Amino acid sequence: MIKRYYFSALLSILCLLTIGLFVRLLHDTIAIELISFYRAFFAFIFLLIVAHFLDKEFWKVSLRDLRDYAIVGFLLALTMLTFNVALTLAPLTDVYFLNYVHVFVAPLAALFLLREKFSRNNVLLTILGVIGIALINPFTGQSIIGNFLALISGTSYALMTVYARKADKHHSLGDVAWFMGFASLFLLPFGFDKGLFNVPTLDWPVLIGLGVVSTGFGYLFYNIALGKLRVHVISMMDLIVTTIGTILLSVAYFHEVLPPLTLLGGVMVAVVGVLFALESHLLDAGLKLHSPASFRYVPGPSKGKSRRTRRRTAAGQ
Repeated sequence: MIKRYYFSALLSILCLLTIGLFVRLLHDTIAIELISFYRAFFAFIFLLIVAHFLDKEFWKVSLRDLRDYAIVGFLLALTMLTFNVALTLAPLTDVYFLNYVHVFVAPLAALFLLREKFSRNNVLLTILGVIGIALINPFTGQSIIGNFLALISGTSYALMTVYARKADKHHSLGDVAWFMGFASLFLLPFGFDKGLFNVPTLDWPVLIGLGVVSTGFGYLFYNIALGKLRVHVISMMDLIVTTIGTILLSVAYFHEVLPPLTLLGGVMVAVVGVLFALESHLLDAGLKLHSPASFRYVPGPSKGKSRRTRRRTAAGQ
């Protein structure tokens, strides 16, 4: 029975890994702002439909809930936009490897925002992770802007996970739909600026695939996996599978040249990330938002209260 949860985790990782593939399949004429918006929008529509069947009361939220959803949605929008831009400027391996910075930034942010403990082993592993990132040499070469945006994407992703946990440690799939909905709203002005329907006809299926397959199904399978698996287990699977998958896609499919130091740095960051996930108990509580924090389904409670108020009441019972 537990095997299906590992399989769901693997499917989630593979879905999210296809983001780079879908973005590279789009025509160069389509603005990256449009790509980011439609990725969030189509994922939102998909998750909205699914959440409606799993939790029919997810519409009942308070103003405080909406504020928290908006903050997480903003960080999610920033993460998507910078990551998508980075994919168009830098090699696939550089973007994914540098995005691993979230594994180390999230606990550091939690140290200040959540007053979580940071052990000596965490400090040592963080230093080793920084060395691995340095080997990738993100601030030199023709892709310096893309590499820098990949680091921003990883950092904003980490801040998003920490704030999601600070706001509420127990999120349902309905909350993911809210996050994605607000991300769509924040990205909408950029879409209007570039012409919302200024998309080549052949790109629409790719955009839908990017939103539904890469993002929507990615979060859905992640939600299922969290039914039995701890987040650090999924994190380890993510680091290992994404590293191997990124290298294969980059070299075999896109025929990108993979410098030895980039390969060494990426593998080092992935290995350190696995050790970090094992060492850090922060991940056990749902710090990683993959992407978002514990998106477990919580059966709809009684009516008349906000989602967070109902969860607090349930926790006290």
